[in-house]
Amino acid sequence: MSQAVQDMFGRIAHRYDLVNRLLSAKRDVAWRRKALSFLPQPAGVVLDLATGTGDLGAEALQAGLAQRVHGADFCVPMLSAGSSRRERSGPFSATAADALSLPYADGVFDAAMIAYGWRNFDDPAAALGELRRVLKPGGTLIILEFFRPERLWTRLFHRLFSAVAPVMGALFAGNGAAYAYLHRSIQGFLSVTEADHLLTQGGFGNLRWHSCFGGVSHVVAAVSAPPPQDCAPSAEDVAPC
Repeated sequence: MSQAVQDMFGRIAHRYDLVNRLLSAKRDVAWRRKALSFLPQPAGVVLDLATGTGDLGAEALQAGLAQRVHGADFCVPMLSAGSSRRERSGPFSATAADALSLPYADGVFDAAMIAYGWRNFDDPAAALGELRRVLKPGGTLIILEFFRPERLWTRLFHRLFSAVAPVMGALFAGNGAAYAYLHRSIQGFLSVTEADHLLTQGGFGNLRWHSCFGGVSHVVAAVSAPPPQDCAPSAEDVAPC
């Protein structure tokens, strides 16, 4: 993650959760829960990469879906903003770390998850390599993300979102520019098709996709092992969440 992006998140950390809830009309809560439904059970030790204020990791612990969570994020103010949440949730540690050079040994996590952080990494493919390194063989990776829209409906939604988000960011976080970046980062990121290919090329198999709110957001779950030669990724599940 570049220094500019890190600094930007630091400036909005104090209102990050509030603005997320407002922009999504609290749908982001349901989307995170859907992502967690892909965690294998028992999940054991889980890495929450780009943990931010710890929303996803805390929910995993409180729902009994993980025994221990290790959060990693490059933005120290975001980690500080989530400190009380982590303390309330249970065994949830946090480390300031670069996603492209994680401070963990090989094969230590049963599962890893990222909520809305993958598109902020300088090298998404290299981040997948690090995640595969720290996952146990057969470990599960779960990504919840806004991918570049491919359908007319989602393109129209994101166009409207690009007008509303900076206004909301200015009003409630005092930083409209940070939320203008949000739209740019989505438009400059991978599509679902491209992400599927990158995950497969990166050594992840058994991909399962779930579309939230008609394709505005997506969850993908994958296993850190090459898929069988005769097995293609499953079709996208478009059930609402």
